[in-house]
Amino acid sequence: MKTLYTISIFTENTPGVLYRIADLFLRRKINIESLTVSEINQEDQSRFTVVVFAEAELVEKIVKQLYRIIEVTKVIDSTDEDLVPREIALLKVSANKLKQREEIEHLITISKNTRIIKVTKTYLVIEITGTEREVHEFHELMKPFGIKEFVQSGRIAVFNT
Repeated sequence: MKTLYTISIFTENTPGVLYRIADLFLRRKINIESLTVSEINQEDQSRFTVVVFAEAELVEKIVKQLYRIIEVTKVIDSTDEDLVPREIALLKVSANKLKQREEIEHLITISKNTRIIKVTKTYLVIEITGTEREVHEFHELMKPFGIKEFVQSGRIAVFNT
């Protein structure tokens, strides 16, 4: 049965390592749902957070193959129960009328982990941080106001243990 897995890959920070990791998923015909890369506190090290929807056996094979990439130092595959996952999104929402703006501001004050980061005469830019579900639900909540632009990050996560 397919499950959502988050694979954390720790690597040396060298050119071409992203290509080699992505190519491994491509050869196995696994679609990457989300990919986030960042430097970690150790010098010249990176952390790749890859989210895939796949069967456990296939993820196990991928993990073993990832270790064959010279720059890879550690790989951890996890399900959501093992993680505290977060994403961030920015929404540019129409706010031409005072009543509309007040409604949006009210929804933001009662919504978890949201804030207005830019105000103009015609729109608001709103930031939300949360789980994929929370970001999706807030996006749906803002649709009636007219979303001019929407951008969402990939998943980042820390381990529960």
